Amino acid sequence: MSLSPLSVASNFMVAQPPTDEQQLNVPALEQSPTRVLSVEEMQSRIQELEQELDLVRMKGKLLSQEVDLFRQRRIVYWSDRFRNTFDAWNLMNPGFQQLKDDSALFNGNLKGFRLQPSLSLLRVAFQTYRLDLKKPNLTSILLAPVVDVPLTSGELVIRIFDATDKFITSSVASIVDVRDDKPLQFNFSPIENSDKIPLIIRVHVQGVDAPVRIFELRKYGLGGFGRQYNLPFAGYIFD
Repeated sequence: MSLSPLSVASNFMVAQPPTDEQQLNVPALEQSPTRVLSVEEMQSRIQELEQELDLVRMKGKLLSQEVDLFRQRRIVYWSDRFRNTFDAWNLMNPGFQQLKDDSALFNGNLKGFRLQPSLSLLRVAFQTYRLDLKKPNLTSILLAPVVDVPLTSGELVIRIFDATDKFITSSVASIVDVRDDKPLQFNFSPIENSDKIPLIIRVHVQGVDAPVRIFELRKYGLGGFGRQYNLPFAGYIFD
């Protein structure tokens, strides 16, 4: 059975245009035109935002310094020896896989060691690690620094010595380049005999105004009462 156009139209309500009376009852929408900021106003706003950012950054630095002071308390230090079971080994970003591989390869047996941040490099002259690489032409070292707040200036420095404390070379990297997804790389001229002699690396900071630490492998002897053992958490590139 077919339906006529009239029968179809009769089954639907057809919208009618509003009458003048209906239009009078609808409040008109007032649209204020968007005002374009002048160059001077934009520059002033940018300066305000930069000042706010500097204030937040300064508060972050002060907070990180207070936390660092708390870590240095003797009771916290000894409590850390016995109760700190934190191990970041399985929590590291995949970008640090080479550091895990090289640490396992060149440090030997890692049983009992945990991956933890070092002491603040502002609190010590330097952190020292011994390397027995058994491979020639070392040309780069990769480290995993830790910063509590983003820093805009300062440097991390490594100095390399032989076992007799004779200086070999050094390298500097900007603290601005510290990231959570990849290590910080230190480049230098190849050390040809890195396979024949033990190397000593000393890591320190310069020009920084907030705590900076580096991940290291740590173990305490005698259940916490004994000597602290530190191994480097590092990657190595050979020429």
